[in-house]
Amino acid sequence: MAKRHSSRIDDISSVVERLQELVMAHSGEDTFEEIFKMLIGKIYLEAEPEPSQAERMSKDTADELLAEFNRTLGRAQRKWPGILGDEMESRLEATHLAECLSVLSSVKLTGSDMEVLDHAFEYLVSHASKGAKGQYFTPRHVVECCIQMIDPKPGELILDPACGSGGFLFHALNHVRHAAKGNISDSDISSHLWGVDFDLRASKVAKALMILAGADNAHIYRINSLIKKRKQAALPGMFDAGSTLTLEDAFSVSLPHFKGFDVIVTNPPFAGEITEQETLETYDVAVGAKRVERDVLFIERCVELLRPGGRMAMVVPHNKVGAAGFKDVRQWLMRHTRVISVLGLGRETFLPHTHQKTSVIICQKRRKPDEKPQPEPILFQVSCICGKDSKGRLVQRPASSVGQSLWDRVAHDLHDVVRDFRSFQTQQNLIW
Repeated sequence: MAKRHSSRIDDISSVVERLQELVMAHSGEDTFEEIFKMLIGKIYLEAEPEPSQAERMSKDTADELLAEFNRTLGRAQRKWPGILGDEMESRLEATHLAECLSVLSSVKLTGSDMEVLDHAFEYLVSHASKGAKGQYFTPRHVVECCIQMIDPKPGELILDPACGSGGFLFHALNHVRHAAKGNISDSDISSHLWGVDFDLRASKVAKALMILAGADNAHIYRINSLIKKRKQAALPGMFDAGSTLTLEDAFSVSLPHFKGFDVIVTNPPFAGEITEQETLETYDVAVGAKRVERDVLFIERCVELLRPGGRMAMVVPHNKVGAAGFKDVRQWLMRHTRVISVLGLGRETFLPHTHQKTSVIICQKRRKPDEKPQPEPILFQVSCICGKDSKGRLVQRPASSVGQSLWDRVAHDLHDVVRDFRSFQTQQNLIW
């Protein structure tokens, strides 16, 4: 029997990659959809208190295994309504499915922190569709650093308008759970979480991750966050319609007294330009422009969505905080927010996807725009140990163990970043 690995994310990466190879080699079916169903089925079996199902699936003939697997997907859909959407049966041939499930049997997806499952979902989506669009998922130790600095509190509305597979929301959920100390239900905590992504697969995975994490009431929608103008009337249940709906449409149904988010944590797409004049004309930073980079529009959009006093952590390409060509964008941001900290990340941070150098901006929305902002102290930090090698593989700390969280296992200096940020907050009387 294959060795079972319990919590190494490099193992799950290699397993998902092998599954992709098998599905592409033996069928013309959608690789993402078929592997997604396998992951959900595997998770359900690991959650089953009785071993009988798993035992049957390991002993059945290929045809019997296919039938049992499809029954398992049906049970998963009943246990977690909406997790599979309309795809509740495998489209693979029985023998091919059996080979794939044999590969998947070598890993365990579930655990106390769901770290392996989170990475499996991220790896699946990033390799299926996202990298080509400049939308690279944020390493989870960087996500955790952002969450610790922005420190979301119980009862606060939290948004990621480019949520991808849901990493920021997942870490925010765990952070608020810890802060609540059991005094607030998961249902109430998750009802304050909002995630939006224009990519159908990413939003599907984010919804699944939230459901499996116990955040059944999280609001996960497929919407283009950059579109402001309503193009058609909104009705309940319409929020998978893509570009025809806006975030404001969703708020009008679920947040009738909406006055802005308390917290926004996000890593918007790095690449691509917006050229549609109907969109550009709704942004101050795009006045007179024929094309504007998407992340520039996301900066304004996120600040607009914050309540006065609300705070944001955003990962952006480094040129947005340092290049002369984006001086006007920085000036707009400083008029509308108090920029508290800028953290420079290492070039290896987003490997193996890109060498793009990035920074994290931490800011707080002003009560009203300041047309002539006075000089204010800003904490500039640089991460010199990013936790990855030159090939994009996570580097483990010496003597780290699988029982530790990824934040504690990976060799990075973000613990120091968080400590110095909190000290600066205290000095500047910026404790929220």
